Amino acid sequence: MRVNEAVRGFTEADAAGYRLAVERCVRVPVDDAFLRVTGDDRKGWLQGQASNDLRQIREGGSLRFCFCQPTGQIVAPAKLWAMPDAFYLAVPRATLPAVLNRFETMVVMEDVAVEDVSGSHRRISLQGPAAAELLGANLPPLDCGEVAIGETRALAFRANRTGLGGWDVWFPTDRPAGFLKLERKVPPLSPAPLEALRLEAGIPTWGRDVAATILPPEMGPAFEQRHVSYTKGCYTGQEVLMRIHARGHTNRTWRGLVTDEPLIPGEKLAHPERPDAGEVTSVAFSPELGWIAGAMLRNVVQPGQKVWADRDGRRLRAEVREMPLLGP
Repeated sequence: MRVNEAVRGFTEADAAGYRLAVERCVRVPVDDAFLRVTGDDRKGWLQGQASNDLRQIREGGSLRFCFCQPTGQIVAPAKLWAMPDAFYLAVPRATLPAVLNRFETMVVMEDVAVEDVSGSHRRISLQGPAAAELLGANLPPLDCGEVAIGETRALAFRANRTGLGGWDVWFPTDRPAGFLKLERKVPPLSPAPLEALRLEAGIPTWGRDVAATILPPEMGPAFEQRHVSYTKGCYTGQEVLMRIHARGHTNRTWRGLVTDEPLIPGEKLAHPERPDAGEVTSVAFSPELGWIAGAMLRNVVQPGQKVWADRDGRRLRAEVREMPLLGP
């Protein structure tokens, strides 16, 4: 087994990038797929598909939810922004075929249309406390809207990708001047500090920390609170999630780990009551906490307890913590 590139070493340049992100602003890569949903019935139709309650969404606002299977597992976590004439959705790129299939099979008579607009705009994500300052005084008052970058009109969507707050800005592909201006002004953040920030903030990555075999409550209380409503009406997967909610717990939970040396993604973890206590999903070095990790752990393991990995005749111990590892 090999430690992945993000944890191979944390250099002075990585430390400087981490400080810049925490104190000012950096740009990070965006690999989500983006959908534009139109039609007079878009809100009502999505209300029957989304795990959260769209009745609370207003023009300019945003909301997180999951598309779920009838059995409750996550098809895709999504972020929705409500523009005047459309909803915009961000979903992990790997989930795009499944999400488009949901629209194709479940839209029957409703006035709903969906379009993948990922390729029609160049996107830049500004993360950190100075992101709003960089975008200027015409920033949308809520979570989305038009913004002027020099002579270019762009779309701005509030998007927290590091736990520090930030904005995704979309520029038309045929008008690159504003994009290039921001790209020159804001330095990129390298993978190691980006991984540290997102794990500190308890932000899971699709395909590593969260996948199609996982139920929303298994991602922990913070994720569940952001993505699931237990007071709305019916949606695909609701019956299973309500039954879990009534029972009060799942069998496993995504939690954080703090260790003295790096674990390895995929490494098996043990606990005094369960030799098969769980598995490491992601690893990073945090300037605030030292080596950290995300892990899917059986619920016999609770925050404050210890788990361990046996490797090459050595026992590597880790303290279990709730996500997020660092508060807002």
